[in-house]
Amino acid sequence: MTASMPPPGSASVSDLLQTSAQLCRASLLKCLPLGMVAVLCAQLPNIYWVATGHTLSLSAEYDANYDLLAIVGTAIELWLVGAMMLRQRAVVLGAPILAGAELRAALRRLPVILVCTLLAMLSIVAGLLLLIVPGVFLMVCYLVLLPVVLFDGLGPYAALLRSVQLIRPLWWKALAAFVIALLVFIIGAFVVAAIIGGIAGLLAGNGPAFAAIESACTVGFGALFLVYLSALALALHSAASSSA
Repeated sequence: MTASMPPPGSASVSDLLQTSAQLCRASLLKCLPLGMVAVLCAQLPNIYWVATGHTLSLSAEYDANYDLLAIVGTAIELWLVGAMMLRQRAVVLGAPILAGAELRAALRRLPVILVCTLLAMLSIVAGLLLLIVPGVFLMVCYLVLLPVVLFDGLGPYAALLRSVQLIRPLWWKALAAFVIALLVFIIGAFVVAAIIGGIAGLLAGNGPAFAAIESACTVGFGALFLVYLSALALALHSAASSSA
């Protein structure tokens, strides 16, 4: 089964969201395992910190091991999300799913992805510190940064510039689509939290069982969000490329 092709550059916000949802549904079972592992890798430093008897806090003084795990976990997460995006593109094209080939292809582009991510973060922070608006503008433009790196074969600076060039004509549509998607998932997070709260009441006195269920729900919901964000990035990249 293949998903419908991403919309052309004249697509509306609802078209972008609908296409993203269709691709997410069509690729969910194929991509969810990658998403779950990616979420777990992103949580490596927090898992280490709690396992060593500490409490997570914004004011905590984390050690070198925490910082190293944060870097390694983020790198692995970006690698797996890249492989997920390649898999979703295969679903769109009706191509065979080749896990090894997807992981190798994403790994080859990982150095560029890491440099692009660092440069993107620095430019966004600089934009926010200057006048706020430039940072928000770049944040939306960089929604297509990963597909640009994966599919356009550009270097770090060229990829950043290409992302801005692609999204600028569709900036307001991209912003609206992202905000709507984010609001939907925030509402979903509250629903999941309410369900977890109900389970906590049923499993009162059975801490380990509740902790396992809570962790599984959190990882699963985070993975679902990653799969949808990847689908949205693909839809935006296709729509922007067709109008460029």
